[in-house]
Amino acid sequence: MLCITGRVPFNEVIELMSRAVLRCRRQNIKKLMVDSTGLTGFHPPGMSERYNFAERIASEARLLVKIAHVASPAWVRSGKFSLTVAKNRGLDIENFLSEPEALKWLLAETGRDQTMSNLHCGSPPFGVSPMSEPDDSGTRTTA
Repeated sequence: MLCITGRVPFNEVIELMSRAVLRCRRQNIKKLMVDSTGLTGFHPPGMSERYNFAERIASEARLLVKIAHVASPAWVRSGKFSLTVAKNRGLDIENFLSEPEALKWLLAETGRDQTMSNLHCGSPPFGVSPMSEPDDSGTRTTA
């Protein structure tokens, strides 16, 4: 689970999600939940930023990582374009307003995965804040 919290610029959000997707791909983790509900001071990105973001994440996932994104209502409303771009490139991704709803969708195809059922923001392996330090893989994780 990747949790992005605090005041984070959009380009850093892209970088953090990209690192998490690449880490999942390298470790053969097929499903990723991203929770950005703790993100503050963030203005919705423009169309070109959304397009580039969606294209990058879809490219890095390479059809191998399914992503459930728990976000604020404003992000969910404004994120439909990004979802369309990502899905057109083969990424299996959806935005959700709640973690239980996202987890249900994420686990729908293969049944309950015990390794994911107890993850919440702050849980390893991907709890992220802008003030945390990079680990060996470059992903910032909280203690």
